[in-house]
Amino acid sequence: MLTLRWEDVDLTDRLLLVRRGLSAGEESTPKGRRHRFVPLSMPAAEALARLADRGGFTEADDYVLANRFGRRLDPSALRHRYKRGCVAAGLRPVRLHGLRHAAGSLIARTSDPVFVRDFLGHAKLATTDRYLSAKLRPEELERLDRAFGVEPILSEATDDKHASG
Repeated sequence: MLTLRWEDVDLTDRLLLVRRGLSAGEESTPKGRRHRFVPLSMPAAEALARLADRGGFTEADDYVLANRFGRRLDPSALRHRYKRGCVAAGLRPVRLHGLRHAAGSLIARTSDPVFVRDFLGHAKLATTDRYLSAKLRPEELERLDRAFGVEPILSEATDDKHASG
């Protein structure tokens, strides 16, 4: 995120192009040595749109997360801002990488493994397994029931029966 530039942000299609990483303070190719696209949730796209309206440092080559001089944020500055935001929101701060893991786990609940792998930028599906274990999606349970000749019970229909009965 620290190396992201506005030319890599497509708010219309809600995509980020990850083409740089940061290692030992130096920008280089991403960890997997390949560029990738990351889809944006609506809240993330809206947050980036607010940043794009900040008035300065929004040219194509400018950093998305810039300091007051338009330079790339230092990792410690990002951590400091994150912790201040957590305090302001009344949230317990967790490590930033923990947020990535939490997002991957949430996405794994509703998405297929290949999407989760690509979203997280893993080269191999085996790396994504830690996010997928014990994550059963409702449609997978329905497929399981159908495989054994059982008509699946739809949760909404069940909720409606309980509400009216």
